[in-house]
Amino acid sequence: MSISLQQDHGVEELPREPHPAGNTRIILHYPDITLKGKNQKDFQNALSNCIRRRLDNLGYHWNIGASRGRAIIIVPNQQQSEAWQAASMLQKIPGIYSLAIARWLHPADCLDSDHAMNWTMIGDEIVAMARQCYINHASFAVKVHRADKSLPVTSTEMAGQLGDLIQRETDWQTVRLNRPDQTFYVDALPDGMYFYPRKLKGVGGLPVGTGGRVLALLSGGIDSPVAAFLLAKRGCQVNFFHLSASHLRKQDIINSVIGRLAALLSQYTQRSRLYVVPYTYFDLALSGLNSGYELVLFRRFMMRSAERLATQLRAQALVNGDSLGQVASQTLENLASSSTVVSMPILRPLIGANKDEIISMARHLGTYDISIEPYKDCCALLARHPKTKSSHARLTQLEAVHLPDYDALLNKTFTDMVCLEYRYGELVAE
Repeated sequence: MSISLQQDHGVEELPREPHPAGNTRIILHYPDITLKGKNQKDFQNALSNCIRRRLDNLGYHWNIGASRGRAIIIVPNQQQSEAWQAASMLQKIPGIYSLAIARWLHPADCLDSDHAMNWTMIGDEIVAMARQCYINHASFAVKVHRADKSLPVTSTEMAGQLGDLIQRETDWQTVRLNRPDQTFYVDALPDGMYFYPRKLKGVGGLPVGTGGRVLALLSGGIDSPVAAFLLAKRGCQVNFFHLSASHLRKQDIINSVIGRLAALLSQYTQRSRLYVVPYTYFDLALSGLNSGYELVLFRRFMMRSAERLATQLRAQALVNGDSLGQVASQTLENLASSSTVVSMPILRPLIGANKDEIISMARHLGTYDISIEPYKDCCALLARHPKTKSSHARLTQLEAVHLPDYDALLNKTFTDMVCLEYRYGELVAE
């Protein structure tokens, strides 16, 4: 029986019978998906496809299966030393809440011939793990998840037995059930038992591709990369759009703040395109204007440009890193004036976040250090004494005078568009 999950195939439960060898397995938890109803299997398949593509990209053609709300990756015996590298990459796949590298025990080794628990085999695994992870004078606990209800003991009984065994056979002595220094996990599933000493935190959320397609406006600042990540985390396929202060060549973009942000974010979005368009024609059209509305006029131009591209890409929404009241362009009046020129939804996942919260997320993602590097951010260049309040009527009047042929302006702007594609943090060769 095959246990690999290929695209457009259903999720297959791991069998209890003999299967491909591999006593090291990566066990993946995805609680957001288990909350789904009748379409849960669709989300499981989407996640499995994401995992498969990422492993293939790393050169690991490993079997993937499922067991009771978990995805299981079977690591071949000859590649067990590479499990940690694979796990560190899988941490960045949306949909995976946590993961662990586990030792696996076949169901036939968990019970003896009388269908009683085979404490010798089970004990050997838990004791070996405990000895390997020993911390001097530290406390421990055993946490058992018993999904296989055919076992003749409860999870509490199993945890007690294994805890006693650890105390007898190792230097661990202090048991603390509440917030121990070390937790030893045992997942008793129908396809066998899994033993692991730690869980790695994942992104969580939903698999990329299950939440629709969006175009994220990437400015080069701290906020917009975080906003793009949050939509990828909710299952969206994310592409990036940037308005540059000058005409840039591809090589210039690759080495720029924007190019490096797009590359880093693609570790989470998996595969994204970065579209860079110069706003020089807009800048020239407003040359000499000093009304205080230049920044909001620019943001209206940005929204119109983004909507035009998003429509061509069949995206369903725009994504912006706005935080209400953070700067002059993000007052409620100016946000409304900027939004009213497009019909496409604008998603603002950071609208209620404080700056320190956004910075914390950016540091966690790894985008913060890139975002604070010197860069000609378009909004900063245009922000000369900006007005904090605007109206659609007043801005429309200014556009009629200074930008009388908007379609022509957009057409000229997009003639100089540059596109780069990134996959898992790397630029895709043409």
